[in-house]
Amino acid sequence: MASPKFEPRNAEHPLLTTRPVGTTLWRVSLDPDGLHFSVRTARRIRFSPVYAAGGGVIGAWYGATTRAGSVFESVFHDIRPSDRNPRVAPNEYTTRFLSPVTTTRDLELVDLTTSGLHAIGLTRAALIESTSRRYDWTNGIAVRLRAAAPAADGFIWASRAHDTSESVVLFDDPGRTPMVTVHPTEFTLALGFGPGLRLVRELAVDAKITIIVPAP
Repeated sequence: MASPKFEPRNAEHPLLTTRPVGTTLWRVSLDPDGLHFSVRTARRIRFSPVYAAGGGVIGAWYGATTRAGSVFESVFHDIRPSDRNPRVAPNEYTTRFLSPVTTTRDLELVDLTTSGLHAIGLTRAALIESTSRRYDWTNGIAVRLRAAAPAADGFIWASRAHDTSESVVLFDDPGRTPMVTVHPTEFTLALGFGPGLRLVRELAVDAKITIIVPAP
């Protein structure tokens, strides 16, 4: 059980915010079009898996509002600023794609940025910056927030790994109108070569992260 300091004061009344139709979001995954909602249960992520009343897993889609945010929240996800010798292995990026999508309608999201965290009485350190050891607890908070705002499409927060970007999770509840589609003008980048690899390397240089290149 969580200690009292980690208990939300008011999770039953979260703050909601709207992102308009046509908003661009970015996703790094094995899926070139970036539209796949994950239903995996092999391991917990911060706000998933969550389950429907009948027991099935609700599909979850994670993305970011910038390309850099998406790369930091995926390829660089397990690297912390305090790491002595931060490195990224080839399997973290060579088979992945950076995919742009656009929202197909206005999205109503639970706000977990500063004002939203104040509204429910939780700190960023507890909910957003905690390690995977607390994912059972953060999953429980996700369940409570979804129950309090059942019409919300997902959550939005300032990215843990790249705090000038926002991170988003969308939940594919049964009967929910589609939320994202392929972007009409931006293009998917393979991160293992070409412009995609160049972007990963540029972000790594600025953050003093070493990219391990696969052996020929």
